[in-house]
Amino acid sequence: MNITPRVKQIITHLLSVKHPLTDGEIADFLGVSKRTVLRDIDEITDVLKAFDLTFVRRKGEGSFIEGTDENKNAILEEISAQREMVVADKERRRNLLKLELLRNREPQKLFYFSNMFGVSEATISHDLDAIEDWAKEYHLEMIKKPGFGIMVSASEKNYRIALQRFVTENMRIDSEPTLGDNIYSLMNEGILAEVGSVLEDIDEPFLKNITNDAYVGLLVHLAVAVERIGQGKFVTEESYDASLDKGYDIAKKIATTLEGVFNITIPEAEINNILLHIRGAKFKYSNDTGLEQVMGAEELLNIVDEMIDAIDSGYASEIKYEDDFITGLIVHLETAIYRMKNDMPISNPLLEQIKAEYPSVYEDCRKAAEVIYNHTGLMPNDSEIGYLCMHFGAAKEKIESRKRKRRTVSIGVICASGFGVAQLMIAKLKNNFANYDIVIKAYGFDEITEHIISRTDFFISIIEMDDFGTDYIMVNPMITKKDILQISMKIDEYSTLPTRQADTDFTRQLDEINNIIIRLKGIIRKYHHLKIFPLTSFEELVNSLSSDITESPKAAVILASEIMAREQIMSQVFPEVGIALLHARSRAVKECIVVTASCENGQELAGEGLNGVKAVLCMVMPLDEHRKENSEMLGRISSAIIDDESFLSAIQNGREDTIRNKLQKILKEYFSSQLNEI
Repeated sequence: MNITPRVKQIITHLLSVKHPLTDGEIADFLGVSKRTVLRDIDEITDVLKAFDLTFVRRKGEGSFIEGTDENKNAILEEISAQREMVVADKERRRNLLKLELLRNREPQKLFYFSNMFGVSEATISHDLDAIEDWAKEYHLEMIKKPGFGIMVSASEKNYRIALQRFVTENMRIDSEPTLGDNIYSLMNEGILAEVGSVLEDIDEPFLKNITNDAYVGLLVHLAVAVERIGQGKFVTEESYDASLDKGYDIAKKIATTLEGVFNITIPEAEINNILLHIRGAKFKYSNDTGLEQVMGAEELLNIVDEMIDAIDSGYASEIKYEDDFITGLIVHLETAIYRMKNDMPISNPLLEQIKAEYPSVYEDCRKAAEVIYNHTGLMPNDSEIGYLCMHFGAAKEKIESRKRKRRTVSIGVICASGFGVAQLMIAKLKNNFANYDIVIKAYGFDEITEHIISRTDFFISIIEMDDFGTDYIMVNPMITKKDILQISMKIDEYSTLPTRQADTDFTRQLDEINNIIIRLKGIIRKYHHLKIFPLTSFEELVNSLSSDITESPKAAVILASEIMAREQIMSQVFPEVGIALLHARSRAVKECIVVTASCENGQELAGEGLNGVKAVLCMVMPLDEHRKENSEMLGRISSAIIDDESFLSAIQNGREDTIRNKLQKILKEYFSSQLNEI
């Protein structure tokens, strides 16, 4: 039975907790809307029926799965066994189809792919038509015969080129989460790692001068060549006359080292093929490549001058004085001309994005490409023109940025919780935009308010935010190059606009202050210290505290299960400081509650899972719109345990008045900091 990825997540989550979950809680866990969860209910019900399980929904309580433990374990095993493959997205499915055609060179029927991707045979047929241009670009013949099946056929050289480009492109843009583990199934990972070690050990200046992308391309090229040669598959075309070529010594050195490591013989045609790849590699901004130049530096400079004259005169005169641009374009042109001379295709994963976002620069570069044709007789293809755009576009943006008066841009980063993924995203954004004047803050999806929106220029989110009516960019959690380009454009847009006027209404400020006061007073009013007897287990401690904190047996069960679930993720017991720090966000409470507990005379609590523990600090916050504020407020209290030994000692010795005074001091400092931000 094929179970969709989201339904797998919902079923697994429902079975991992011991209490019903509302649609909102499930949606929050998945980072989707409640409407999306409701759409999956019929499928969940059908899947559970196949395992003699029942999906129960009760008004006011939530949903849970009813059935025997044996059947519950059976469905979890089935979910674990199934490989997740998200194929609803057309482009991802077609990329996976390319992967399968390259990986499996035996003919396969339409039904094989239809079953694999969970779509109709007609859809697969349309997909095959859609990737026909990709096949032609790499001189692959797409064979589609009734009764025979579908496969690609190509010469060894063209097959390798297609394979290498597919792998390096998907490794580079890192935007296909569904390719993840599959991409390396096209290659032998052991060979890839060994070839990487060989390149690292070779003392060759050329390898230090090429760009990271070119290095990865060479690595993949060599790994594919070694594997294919080991299988008896050789490139037979003498595609390049290597005599007197300065780069030949580098190719020969690499080939000789690989022969020794892998115990294979690399023929001359293969060495020439390595040389072709070396000569076509893109270099960093340096002319010291160690290779023969395809044409003189003066001629290259003349081409660059004419290319600049051919573009928009509005900034052509200024761009000639951008030294970094001139140097970079000369280095790029030399390798580009070499690639075109030797019919070496190059892919540009950002081509469509460039065409859509920078149409005027792209048209300028088409004119500039004609200059190259007039000098060399070689016409750059769309991918090469796209790379020219990156050089010209960057120079144009640099010039225009100097003309604009910029301001600080406020950016919000959104994930389901505001922690975890959002923090990783912020780290990557700060690394990529270190020189930008921006302020970045993380928020959980349910923390977004009108006040936050009014203070934020735009949001970067992994969750759809259409319902908020605010400007946002939907991104991959790993922040791909495509995402970086979109974010950069958005920052540029807002940096030249007037600053957003935040809502400074005095009434709103008073409401916020009043809300903080209510929450702080609630913590101080409800705080108390429990004296408990030595216990038999951690679970007994949790049950005892849950009963004390909540107002009904049902609520106590819910809170206890949530604290225990958190314990499964990460231990809340810290024997090195002699305390258990229990915390949860729960629908079992309506306001923040802080409780401490210890045994008489500072004894250890003892019991299974409680060794070395003398006291407990338990903090619970409700499921409401103040999650961020509550987290920060309670976080101040937990931090004080480490920062203030007297606070920890007071808890361990059960000095309730001292603890309450300490809490008041901590919360007073929090209140002061909040007043400064309102």
